[in-house]
Amino acid sequence: MARSRRGNERVHQNLARLADLDLRYRAALNLGDRHAALRHSVRLLADSADFGVAWIGQPDDEGVLSIGVTGGTRTDLLRDLVITPGSGLTGKVFVRGNLAWVDEYFTADSITHDFDLHIGAEGVARLIAVPILSDGSVVGVLAAGSRSPGAFGDRSIEHIVTTAHSAALAGAVADRARQAAEVAAHEERRRVAIELHNGLGAMLYTIGASVRGLHSDAVDHVLKERLTKIEDQAIEASRLLRESLRTLHASPAELALAVALQADCHSFEERSGIECHFVTLGDLPVLPPGRMRLITGAVREALLNVEKHAEATSVAVTVSVFSGELIVAVTDNGVGLSPARQRDTTGIGLSSVAESLERVGGRLEVRSDADGGTVWRARLPL
Repeated sequence: MARSRRGNERVHQNLARLADLDLRYRAALNLGDRHAALRHSVRLLADSADFGVAWIGQPDDEGVLSIGVTGGTRTDLLRDLVITPGSGLTGKVFVRGNLAWVDEYFTADSITHDFDLHIGAEGVARLIAVPILSDGSVVGVLAAGSRSPGAFGDRSIEHIVTTAHSAALAGAVADRARQAAEVAAHEERRRVAIELHNGLGAMLYTIGASVRGLHSDAVDHVLKERLTKIEDQAIEASRLLRESLRTLHASPAELALAVALQADCHSFEERSGIECHFVTLGDLPVLPPGRMRLITGAVREALLNVEKHAEATSVAVTVSVFSGELIVAVTDNGVGLSPARQRDTTGIGLSSVAESLERVGGRLEVRSDADGGTVWRARLPL
């Protein structure tokens, strides 16, 4: 009876954790808000002495540019304005990817004048725009206007360029924070799913087994029917639980790799007592199941080697995409490779990993780091 009560308490605790997780997940996503970061950049320009109005044009998933963030505006004409590629100064900068400005907007012959009505309503006399870049690609355009006549000087140009760089960085940080929150939330969901399966699932199995035992001993026909009904309900409850836990355990395809590696890092940290950090650099690809197993198995083998040989107190697992390759690195602060291990840096487990990577065009590198410790790096072509 005491064991049953403890099982019930664990189930209720897990359900409460799941509800709390949903609230914390939503709060974390709000903190990692790219839109808020961009809005702050626009407000800085709009409130400055160099300008008086500013906006950011961003492309949607289909590459259609529209103004989503504004500051210092007098009307609503610019809000959600769709800008065709090359049109106006904002559209021109988006296509060319270079800084551009006009000191006399309405007489400038270097831009189209599709938006004279909008610019006139805002009282803008001169306009400057700069691309917002991420990994070499234009992910938006920051534009700022002044309502006073004159010419943009070096200070104004430096001001908007610096703000565009800051906006790009702030947006990237917000995206990483959002991704980290999503990865952590989905990993926690998986952990709760496993615990619910082991707790509630085991309880339902015990109920079903007990009912079957009573059914075989019962002689009363009505009692047998009732016990059969209870057993059927327990079977159905178990089926529904499995379906719910399968959904709870699953991660979106674009987060599957990060969630799996984050879970492996936590397991390693709990098992070994060695501090383990997991970092994603940029968006990760959706990998086929076979390559997912290859990468996660390789990282587990690398972490096992850290645990057995490195004498480390800290390890970092980083994942990134560069030049068409998925790059996964495991770096520790341990004793590095001994002379004997430098001659044979793979060993049996890592040798198998290296061969598996080579079969799909990848490669494995293991070396001592100049600052101490060991760097294990797997490269997999995409």
